[in-house]
Amino acid sequence: MNNDLPHTALVTGASRGLGLALAHRLASVGWNLIIDARGESALEAARAGLSEQTRVTAIPGDVTDEKHRRKLAGAAHEAGGLDALVNNASVLGPSPQPSLLDYPLDVLEEVYLTNTISPLAVIQAVRDELNPGARIINITSDAAVEPYEGWGGYGSSKAALEQLSNILAAENPDLRVYHVDPGDMRTQMHQEAFPDEDISDRPLPEESVPGLMRLLNGDLPSGRYQARNLIEPDSSPKELRELRVALTIDDFDGAAAFYRDELGLTVVKEWSESQGRGLILEAGPATIELVDHSQAAYIDEIEAGERISGPVRLAFEVPDIGAAADALQNRGAKALGGSVETPWGDLNRRLRTAEGLQITLYQSQDSNADGKEMA
Repeated sequence: MNNDLPHTALVTGASRGLGLALAHRLASVGWNLIIDARGESALEAARAGLSEQTRVTAIPGDVTDEKHRRKLAGAAHEAGGLDALVNNASVLGPSPQPSLLDYPLDVLEEVYLTNTISPLAVIQAVRDELNPGARIINITSDAAVEPYEGWGGYGSSKAALEQLSNILAAENPDLRVYHVDPGDMRTQMHQEAFPDEDISDRPLPEESVPGLMRLLNGDLPSGRYQARNLIEPDSSPKELRELRVALTIDDFDGAAAFYRDELGLTVVKEWSESQGRGLILEAGPATIELVDHSQAAYIDEIEAGERISGPVRLAFEVPDIGAAADALQNRGAKALGGSVETPWGDLNRRLRTAEGLQITLYQSQDSNADGKEMA
């Protein structure tokens, strides 16, 4: 998948439980969503909450209905294709669960139709809308591999879904097809499976979502996964791997030349698509300097003689501040002051780009006590 463009996911059964938890996580990181569920009022409530974060298309209906599946495919086409399909919609069957010798066969057919046949039917319906690199996640269960008494209907339907997923992946090596066990969860379906038990000790569905996100964003091969085993120890925000500053500019080519050619930043990735153009530049090690208004005014006074900066200012350490400043001015930057020696021992110079962004160039001479230069 192109990780620099908006993604679209179709999540079935997204009005509650794991489907809703995953939809909220996808929305929070900018994915557009197509969601469905059989309960129209619950789906509308989910749509209303999700639409505060992203674009959402909600289509009430049953995945066993061919007309409904055609509507899902139409929405996927209008969205420009799918980057992910999550077959989450499932039914448990009778509650409490009967033994297989007593299982009503007409109900078993309904369970298989929803849990096994419909996921494949949805995949077939949207096959032409799957973008390159799209992921397919079929939600399964440990009941697919463990012989739990009373789970013969649901468990065998999920076992069939797992083998279906295996064969689909073998027949389509260009697709990533995952069948994922999310683990025990505190959901309505789980309560229905154990109607007389207190399930408040089960994990919330949100605890399985990071594993699903790793499959959607990563490069793992097709296969069976347990969602909570995919959660990496370093997935905490404390272990951020990159700081990226995104700038929206009017003169793309001029700005590209400014940062790439004059500041000498190395191009990591460049794209030109119908949705727009973009450029990612390597800017060396990154730090975030947080200052209060008083400190910001103090730095402005040193570098420019007056209070001029806004909430964002970029700072670049350069080996020759004079040469770097001249090159940037030749590309349209305006000097907001000359080179000044700061109280912390650096040589600083403030400029403003053609887009109005303020830049500090600094030539480090001595480090402060913590080994970090202030800019």
